[in-house]
Amino acid sequence: MTPLSELPPIPEKLSFKIGQASKLVGVEPHVLRFWEKEFSRVRPQKGRNGHRLYSQADLRLLRRVRGLLHEHRYTIAGAKALLREGNEAVNAVLDGRPLAAAAALDEASSEADGLRARAVELEGERDQSKRELAHAKEEAAFWRRAARRAEENVRRLEGNLRTITDAIRDHASELKRASSLPSERAPESVDTGVSRP
Repeated sequence: MTPLSELPPIPEKLSFKIGQASKLVGVEPHVLRFWEKEFSRVRPQKGRNGHRLYSQADLRLLRRVRGLLHEHRYTIAGAKALLREGNEAVNAVLDGRPLAAAAALDEASSEADGLRARAVELEGERDQSKRELAHAKEEAAFWRRAARRAEENVRRLEGNLRTITDAIRDHASELKRASSLPSERAPESVDTGVSRP
């Protein structure tokens, strides 16, 4: 049996039929069908004609299963358990590293994933804060403009009020002056008792 390291690289294709997949994994097609039943993560799509279509991810997983079962002599139950532990545990076995290091690497990888997720959350919060700040700046600018317009209106109204007040004062002065002048009355007619023809 060909070792994993000597298998050809997986071509850049979207999907592979079972014959192609079996050659790229290095096992017979019936073995792939059996592994589908045993390993729940192996789920090839079905084409319109009902044929199995394996993705690149399926092939990578199947190569790992093959490495665990055929090269490292794991049982199917052992391989399933190791696959449940995570990719780093499987990589550790396939690379010949101790599992404790793989577990630590898995934990560090999980922590890094958590930190990346938190960083994405913080970036979202930062972006939201930037949007809120921009909105607040726009609103403040609006109110500054409104205050300037109100101040201009107040100055204009104060000017109008001064003009009206001055006009009232002038008119009151004229009335006062007019009331202090002697009145010019027409002479009253005197009744002489003679009537004119």
